[in-house]
Amino acid sequence: MNAINDQYLAELFLNGLAGLTGLSYAQLKEYAKSNSIFNIIDYPDLVHPNPDQLAKIELLKELIKTYNVLRTIEDSRLVLNTPSAAGRYFISFLEGKRDKEVFMVTFLDTKLQVIETRVMSEGNINSATVYPKDVLKRALDCKCSSIFLAHNHPSGDPTPSQEDIVMTQRLVDIFEPLEIGVNDHFIVGGMRYYSLREHGKSCFSSRNIANYEAISYHNNPFADEPELEL
Repeated sequence: MNAINDQYLAELFLNGLAGLTGLSYAQLKEYAKSNSIFNIIDYPDLVHPNPDQLAKIELLKELIKTYNVLRTIEDSRLVLNTPSAAGRYFISFLEGKRDKEVFMVTFLDTKLQVIETRVMSEGNINSATVYPKDVLKRALDCKCSSIFLAHNHPSGDPTPSQEDIVMTQRLVDIFEPLEIGVNDHFIVGGMRYYSLREHGKSCFSSRNIANYEAISYHNNPFADEPELEL
C-alpha cells in the first residue's frame, strides 16, 4: 500500500472515530502525527477522553473484537453446492411447519456460500402470498449472485403443484435479466423435499416480461387444481 492510500485510510479512520466517540478530530489528527493511530483504541487515556467518550471507545473496542471473531467464523460459511445439501438445509427450517405455508429465500455469493436465509412470507394452511418486490429488494441489498427458493406443503406431500412452477417462472423472469440466478426451488413436506431443478422442470429460463405484482394462491381441497392469482 502506498503512502497516499495510507494517508487516505488514516483520515477515514480518524473521521469515523471522531464521529462515533465524540472526540475532537483535530485532537486525534494531531496525536496521530507522531504516534500510532491504534493507540487511540488500545490506550485511550493517552488522548484524554471524558467519561462518556471513554465508554464509547470501550464499546467500539468490544465491537471490533466481536466483529473479528464473527468474521473468522463467517469465512467458513455454509456452502449449498448440491441439491441434497440444499434440500437438507431447507428441511431443517421447514419440516416442523405443519399449520401454515412458509416461503423463504436463501441469498448466495458467487461461491454458493449462504449470505442470508430469510422468511419472505407466511400464509395459512390453505393459502399464501409471495411479494416479488420484497425478494428483489433483499437480493439487491445483499448483492447476492444467486438465490434458492423454498416453501413447505403442510400436507406433508412435497410434490409441486402447477402454481409452484408458475411462481418459480415469475421469479426467474424477474431475476435472470438482472444476472441473479434462481438456482432451484425446493418444496418441503415433512422430512422429504422435492427439487424442481433436479426433476427437470422447465421454469428456470426467462420467458416473459418481469411482473412484480404479488403472487397469491389458494388451495381449494375440492378442486382438481389450486387457484392462482397473478
